[in-house]
Amino acid sequence: MSPKIRVGVLSAGAWSVAVHIPELKKHPDVELVVVTNQSIEMANKIKEMFGFESALDSWEKALEYKLDAVIVSSPPIAHEAMVIAALNAGAHVLCEKPFALNGDSASRMILASKKSNRALLIGYGWPYTDIFSRVRDLIREGLIGKVEFANLGITCGIREILQGQSSDHSTSTGFLSEKQTYLDPKIAGGGAIGTTMSHSLGLLIHILGDSFDWVASSSFPAGEALDYHESVSGQMKNGAAVNMYCVSTFGSAPHVTWRFEAFGDKGDLRVDPTNRQITFHGAIGDSWVQDFDEEGVTYKSYMPTALLLERARGNEIPDGCDSSIGQLVVNATDGIYESWRTGSRSKVAP
Repeated sequence: MSPKIRVGVLSAGAWSVAVHIPELKKHPDVELVVVTNQSIEMANKIKEMFGFESALDSWEKALEYKLDAVIVSSPPIAHEAMVIAALNAGAHVLCEKPFALNGDSASRMILASKKSNRALLIGYGWPYTDIFSRVRDLIREGLIGKVEFANLGITCGIREILQGQSSDHSTSTGFLSEKQTYLDPKIAGGGAIGTTMSHSLGLLIHILGDSFDWVASSSFPAGEALDYHESVSGQMKNGAAVNMYCVSTFGSAPHVTWRFEAFGDKGDLRVDPTNRQITFHGAIGDSWVQDFDEEGVTYKSYMPTALLLERARGNEIPDGCDSSIGQLVVNATDGIYESWRTGSRSKVAP
């Protein structure tokens, strides 16, 4: 019988209660060892709800429990300290997004992962959604040839959160996110740029298998750290021109709506998750539509957690939530901030 995977969840809150911990509970070889929260009352509540062995208000003490895997679910301002300490303690780590407050911080975490020979994953679930996995495969197979232009847009129902209203990721559990997690850009890593655009950047990099050369961006409110909406244009290193947008809608709207298009020298792909379709147009007479069921367009929020466990078991995992993508996302975000400051396009670090 295989040994149990000893898991700890640091700074657990609404998202961990809604996604991470329920996924951990599905795996019989997982031992829920310790959960932490700044509030010991909250930590104890989560412990009793899910059956953790221990609850603490100190994440440092939690790392003394000889854990095999750790989920870092804190606000971004605390990621670097927690991630590096967990890696150095011998654990594989899943860090929530946005990964880091800047590219240098991301680099330090990745270096710690390499030195410790432990996996570092980021909480990107969209790359594993069937419709996006399919379009990535089609592009990699050369269906549309060399990608010349891509357009990716997302609307997300987080407007109230960014205006200071409480977020409830799980109405069944009633756990609320701390308002300052989203309201203070020094803690959150921005507004929509950290909450939503980080998903978009990661997904685009994953689908195209490419990274940004330069970006130019505008936002609303213009140049403010707590943004609601933003527009990004740029050039990928392989030459493709790209446009992206991120819009914060209200909670009564569909929570997430995507739009993706890619145009190449042999054809184009249009991805419509709302209507559950991929459409291809090539030469005259060469076009088709692929339909997906509801499951095929559903966000696989649980996948990063499941893949963390796979790495802890010693198994290889598909890319999509690896820290190398996290680094590229943070570098692009740094470029976006620089574009806000200068009003011009900004070179993105490799």
